[in-house]
Amino acid sequence: MAVGYFPVAFSFGVVALQAQLSAGQALLISLIVFAGASQFVLVSLVVAGTSFWPALSALWMLNLRHLFYGPALVAQLSRPPGKWLPFIAWGLTDEMFATAMAESSRRSLPPAWCLGVGCGAYGSWVLGTLVGVWLGMEFGGGEGWFNDALSFVLPALFIALLGQAFERSLWPVIVSTVVVTAVALIWLPSHLALMVGMVLGACTRPLTVARSAQ
Repeated sequence: MAVGYFPVAFSFGVVALQAQLSAGQALLISLIVFAGASQFVLVSLVVAGTSFWPALSALWMLNLRHLFYGPALVAQLSRPPGKWLPFIAWGLTDEMFATAMAESSRRSLPPAWCLGVGCGAYGSWVLGTLVGVWLGMEFGGGEGWFNDALSFVLPALFIALLGQAFERSLWPVIVSTVVVTAVALIWLPSHLALMVGMVLGACTRPLTVARSAQ
């Protein structure tokens, strides 16, 4: 997680500088928001001149998925998180959730494990942002080859996370999601096609569970 987060946070630091944010503002966003894709969306909204309340509403809607992540993660814990609940919730990101779900297929998760993953991810994210801001300033905001080299870091992170799902029982879910998304791209824009693929792919999961139980 830490290795995967660092280059993405690095690219955020560069993108924030390109959006005319100061180094301090970029670092403060990573310290306070810590929400991966939402931070890139926030920078885009700032560049577009979006006012505070519409921007806040957009980010809130984007992060509604965590209302589903939380209960699913708690159900995999070996015991109630107790006093650690706010800290585990703070560290709950897409990647942390994916990693936890992959690990939970092998054992019940101790709350301390989730806390450790969250702390490592947060530290890597903040450090990556700091280095990205620093080198972005050195290279003039990340123009040219430096900026182009960062374009693949976010897809690369999710490809690495997908590697954790390389279990035979999950292949029908992955394949159906990919196929449905690819077909939907013929008629729908990419973000809608991806949503359709995710929903229909998730619907195949109960079928695979039932088949494995037989």
